[in-house]
Amino acid sequence: MNKNKTQTLPSGRLNKTPLLLAMMIIATGQVGVSIYLPSLPLISQDLGVSSSDAQLLVTLFLVGFGGSQLFYGPLSDALGRRPIFILGQGIYLLGTFVCFAMTDNFTALVFGRLLQGLGAGSASVLGRSVLRDSYSGHHLTKAMSYISITASILPILAPVIGGWIAWHFSWQWVFGFVLIYLMSILTIGYFILPETLPYKPEKFSILQTLRDYGSLFGNAQVISSASLNWVSYLSSLVSVSLLPFLLQDGLGLTAAEYGEVMIIPSAGLMIGSFILNSLNKRCSVIQLMGIALGIMTISGLSLVFFETSLFSLVFGFTLLAVAQGISFPLSINLLLAPHTKKVGTISALSGSVQMCLAGLLGGYLVKDWVTDQNSLGFFYLLITVIMLVVLLWNKQVQSDNNQ
Repeated sequence: MNKNKTQTLPSGRLNKTPLLLAMMIIATGQVGVSIYLPSLPLISQDLGVSSSDAQLLVTLFLVGFGGSQLFYGPLSDALGRRPIFILGQGIYLLGTFVCFAMTDNFTALVFGRLLQGLGAGSASVLGRSVLRDSYSGHHLTKAMSYISITASILPILAPVIGGWIAWHFSWQWVFGFVLIYLMSILTIGYFILPETLPYKPEKFSILQTLRDYGSLFGNAQVISSASLNWVSYLSSLVSVSLLPFLLQDGLGLTAAEYGEVMIIPSAGLMIGSFILNSLNKRCSVIQLMGIALGIMTISGLSLVFFETSLFSLVFGFTLLAVAQGISFPLSINLLLAPHTKKVGTISALSGSVQMCLAGLLGGYLVKDWVTDQNSLGFFYLLITVIMLVVLLWNKQVQSDNNQ
């Protein structure tokens, strides 16, 4: 039974309990994406591996993160959110222990990161599902804006923490910090996370799950809405993967200084969320997405035309963060709002493609194409054009469905 039966308090205010729980869950997965990024140059030096090999620690985590969501989503729809939280976080914790215990062995690190990803996949699915179980309408959009801040700000804010730990202690203790963090979250979640599934648990069927995924791949509303998030997330991941090397190796920043600088784009995400919450009831989704794409265009142009410097790189990335503070919650709301059942499965499909696409394509782009400030700017402009085309497609799909 759903223990969060109401989405608002008697005064009409948003009931924040499900929101805080969802933020707690989704934070665990997002921390694992980027807290290690400032340490990649250090790992490369200490273990004698190339920068492209070190990038495997990001790529395999994302592949495990994305692929495992296809498993967690349908299971959470059938069995409930709570047991899947415990299962996924337990696997995540095991992978982190492997990394922390064997930091002198690069192969073990790679295996541990893959195992981390396989466990972290539960977080993305469950965070969104708990919100959809608990809210609807404008309350869902508002809740999604808060969760998108968590999902978007942590890949930027986590390097601040990771860089500080790596500089003052060692990159090995970044894994130690994550181990302690996950133990705390798993303990808290075990005692306070209720079951939010709005219907009785049912038997899990692999064949039905495959049919559901096949149906979703043929659903234009799902694919067009999810694509907005996939493409935007790719731009963010490419940025946070490239910037440690541009700012540390290229401009001479330390890991700690890099982490401090990344606080600035975090403010951009909050500004974008503030803009969204201020205009949400007065502007249409198309208008709000238009604002986000306009800001992304300015971001790309600034990187193309400004000379390479600390200011230009941070300024361009901050503008991208503002745009994503607007676009992320809108795309998630477009994806999930029409659905009340199979929400975990839809979230799983979206999250899986997002992470696998970002992990595989992002690694290739950073290695062979997006290698400096100029190419990063052109990449932002390309992403903007792709998102505009997808947005127009989504608008047409909505129009067809309403006829």
